[in-house]
Amino acid sequence: MEFLQKIFAKGDGALFQANAALTIDGSCCAGSDIRTAICGGKDTVIFETKTTVDDKGGFSLTLRTPAPSFEERRIEIICAKCGARHILKDVLFGELWLGSGQSNMELPNSALTDWPLLAEEVKDKAIRVFHVAYPPYGGEGNFPWEPDRAMDGWWMNSGDTDKLGGVSAVALKFVSEIYDKLNAGDKDIPVGFLNATWGGTSMPSWFPYDELEADEYLSGRMKKLGNFPLRESWNTRGIGNFQQTCSQYNVKIAPLEGVKVRGVLWYQGENETGGEYHNRVYADYLRFYQRTYAKRFGADPGNFMMISSLIYPWTYGGSGECNVGYINDAFIETALESPDRFIAVPICDLEPSWAFHQSNHPIHPTNKYPLGESMARLALINVYGFGESGIQTAPAYLVSCAAEGSRLRLSFASTGGGLFVDGNSNAPVGLYIAGSDGVYLPAECDIVSGSELVVFNEAIAEPVHAAYAVQSMEPCCSLWAGDYPVLPFHTDKENRISIEAKPWFDTSRLTVWGSRMRGELLDLFWRPVWLAEPGSEVCPDSAFSLEGHSRSLRVQAEYGADGEPNSEFGCFVRAYPYNRFELSKFSRLRVNLYNTRELNAAIVVKWQDGGKRIPLSPTGDEYAGRIKMRGGWAVYEADLSGLPADTEANELHFVFTNGGNRFRFVNLEHVRLYK
Repeated sequence: MEFLQKIFAKGDGALFQANAALTIDGSCCAGSDIRTAICGGKDTVIFETKTTVDDKGGFSLTLRTPAPSFEERRIEIICAKCGARHILKDVLFGELWLGSGQSNMELPNSALTDWPLLAEEVKDKAIRVFHVAYPPYGGEGNFPWEPDRAMDGWWMNSGDTDKLGGVSAVALKFVSEIYDKLNAGDKDIPVGFLNATWGGTSMPSWFPYDELEADEYLSGRMKKLGNFPLRESWNTRGIGNFQQTCSQYNVKIAPLEGVKVRGVLWYQGENETGGEYHNRVYADYLRFYQRTYAKRFGADPGNFMMISSLIYPWTYGGSGECNVGYINDAFIETALESPDRFIAVPICDLEPSWAFHQSNHPIHPTNKYPLGESMARLALINVYGFGESGIQTAPAYLVSCAAEGSRLRLSFASTGGGLFVDGNSNAPVGLYIAGSDGVYLPAECDIVSGSELVVFNEAIAEPVHAAYAVQSMEPCCSLWAGDYPVLPFHTDKENRISIEAKPWFDTSRLTVWGSRMRGELLDLFWRPVWLAEPGSEVCPDSAFSLEGHSRSLRVQAEYGADGEPNSEFGCFVRAYPYNRFELSKFSRLRVNLYNTRELNAAIVVKWQDGGKRIPLSPTGDEYAGRIKMRGGWAVYEADLSGLPADTEANELHFVFTNGGNRFRFVNLEHVRLYK
């Protein structure tokens, strides 16, 4: 008796979905009866069925699996003619999920520094994982045109620490969290997942060909895009063969056919960043995937949930265009239109930690365990019904944007306990507005209710568009509603948008996610926003803060060898890719300064082969934005009109000289640019 799928051929220690169908295919004596039974302790038969082997020696049988239990079961398959028998021992029935996608779902536990902690957390739980192996021919080999159900794979349990180190970190943390909640109160519900991933794959590579061919709408679109599979051009992409449409289904998913799951955890999308997303095709991909997998693998096809992580903010190419935002749009769009089928999980609030030994690539953050927790929290509410009536079932999302003079009023739904800014600032990290020219600047906000906020920037008299959490190199966005970060949004749906982060607008911001290339090495880490000039010190200061949120930056002269403070001191900020100054787009720079009565102030703009010193002069304005000036504070302004056109500045310095005051320091607050 033979079985194509290793999930059954190596079925000892398996976990299958409870209260669902389970279809097993194999081969044996033509014309013989095959008896199959699920057995419990003392040979108790829980379910039994028979089938007949066809004249080609093949058979297919479907079992109805029992209720979840920690009790170990057996599945017996016996041929009446030759007496051959296949027994799957130590089988559990519980909750089973599919974990699939590209490298971020693939990223293994062994790449995470906290893996020993999770290993200890799961070791005594009834958690099991089936890993579908990679084909021996690798990514450039000849992939089968037809689904190959015989691909190798193996089961592992929660005590197999070495093996579990090689499976999806997101998925393992997810099932651990699900396990804890489902088994609270002396329940006996095993939990597991099917690990089927491959880094660098496109979403269509996970589609089954027969379903795709039958879908005239999607196959037609893909033929126009040139990514519909054709037999005559199959396996002609060399090292890209693994990315062919349907290739991953044929080797990674086909071996799982016949097994049912509760839903799918999906983490993929970087491969598709590009023009086709502007045409909204990725949302069609998601709808097709969910519909197809629900039909083929859903324990309850009408309630098959696709839980997708949004893509970590990263731009491909040097233009600064926020193209990752378009693919996140597709996740959010499908989640809003079909909340019973899709969940979009925000990631923009998470620290950008990653395995720097893995090429230091920013699309591979290692904060997989917090993400797994977020996925599990939403699954427990939406799939398993945990939570009280009225509980927040999804992250908040933008409903409308309306112009009100110099401000925009944004309204949100699914806000739970209400909108708030993490850190109690009125300038949420990641929030921007733009006028009709499409130049985005950091925005401030007033929260006017639990579901509405008004956003503005005093330099933009007539704002038109708002955007949040779409800037490519700005993680840890800080606008929240209830239990979750607000989902990313951008209101301009007609044009490609580009946003250059300007963390120095907020003088309380101390770090920026800055990148440099050193040869072929991507040198990407947290870096300081504010740096001290030689002979100077910088630090945040709440003692002299105009706005009252510790937003002031104190710049102080160090003392020289003569015991006197230096006569010139200051601070500066650096530009990075996607954190560029763009100063030549603006006519003037304004900043609030404290303790400058006896000092001369200037900015120095530096670029690769030159620079320019521009005086900062007091304007005499009584107000700076909404904040009434207090004693010692003044508004200063620098004229930027003399900068060469398209100046690519790399440093912006604030310099102070000739002070005779006893305490030689200046506080900066509220930097802003004007058109």
